[in-house]
Amino acid sequence: MSRAFALHAALTAAVLGLGVGIAPAAASDTTGAAPADTARTPAWRIADIKDRGHYDWLDEVVATGPANAWAFGGSLSDAGSVPTAERWNGTSWKKVPLPAGLERPISAANASGPRNVWAFGGSDFAGEAFALRWNGRTWSVSKRWPSGELITDAVVLSRRDVWVFGGSRVGPGVGTWRFDGRTWTQVETPPGTLAGADAVAADDIWAVGTAPTGYDMVAHWDGRTWSKVDLPDLPEEDDHSVGFFDIRAQSPHDVWVVGFEYQASEENYTETPLALHFDGTSWRRVQVPDIGARSLRQAIPDGRGGVWFISGTDQPYEAPELLHYANGRWTTARPQRPDGKAVLVYDLTTVPRSPRLWAVGEVFPVDRASADSAIWKHGRLTR
Repeated sequence: MSRAFALHAALTAAVLGLGVGIAPAAASDTTGAAPADTARTPAWRIADIKDRGHYDWLDEVVATGPANAWAFGGSLSDAGSVPTAERWNGTSWKKVPLPAGLERPISAANASGPRNVWAFGGSDFAGEAFALRWNGRTWSVSKRWPSGELITDAVVLSRRDVWVFGGSRVGPGVGTWRFDGRTWTQVETPPGTLAGADAVAADDIWAVGTAPTGYDMVAHWDGRTWSKVDLPDLPEEDDHSVGFFDIRAQSPHDVWVVGFEYQASEENYTETPLALHFDGTSWRRVQVPDIGARSLRQAIPDGRGGVWFISGTDQPYEAPELLHYANGRWTTARPQRPDGKAVLVYDLTTVPRSPRLWAVGEVFPVDRASADSAIWKHGRLTR
């Protein structure tokens, strides 16, 4: 298992409660149930690979425009792990130094503009978790949390409205915090832990997490309070359940939740991808084609009415990493990879005012003894 994938697995198990959650949604959309078409989706091409002689990966990518994007991750060596940052200046990706003394890889990032970029370190248990802010010229530490606490996601609405989410079953956990431009304040949420979130507006934020029962939940912020969202007819059973990995809110009438469905018998169990969609009135299940994936790790709108999904698989040398859904039809895409190596994609994003998308992750050999951070591009870059 690769270092970054292990970190994701440990984080998800701690925060989301693998193997427990909800069963299939009440309504089911069978559109797109046929095998995905691999011929219609343009290729994702390698834009940058960094080989620094360590185990390197990129977990997060944020773009504020055609000439400004950031990719964040970590580098692991015998001396320990450190966070890393790469910046796109419109021509090339360049490494940017971060404040000294930080020991944890970047696990979440978001931005409201080129002068308000945030990155959060807390994807493992070694060292303090932290919040970093880029003001357009330099990075600075905005807040630190004690060792052993996890940070799993962030929402940045403006310079005076930043949210961070996370928790741990080792110690008290980070919890949910909000920054108002001057002060960080912990916010009360429904009982349990919120781990992933996305915002339509300051008074319309959606999140996924785990209830005290151990089953996964969806929550919503209306500008004043967080409340648990009812998902009808979703039994919570130890041998038939689901877990949530990500939530993506395009509008009050367009919200996606993705993860996996778990079914167990006396001797065997299966995990299959799960996608739920909310149209402003009701939730329905969108059936995912069988491509050998065990889960959907992330959903990202493509800016043109479709959605990209990162799949979770045990076969990174063979299975597609990315799926695309638009107009009721699924397609798949295999990101470009160097000869003899496999890839894992951890995050992707659209580029404002451009048809391009960026994706980040790692490439590694068969023995997984090392890895190089990787960035992929999709589509043409315009300004």
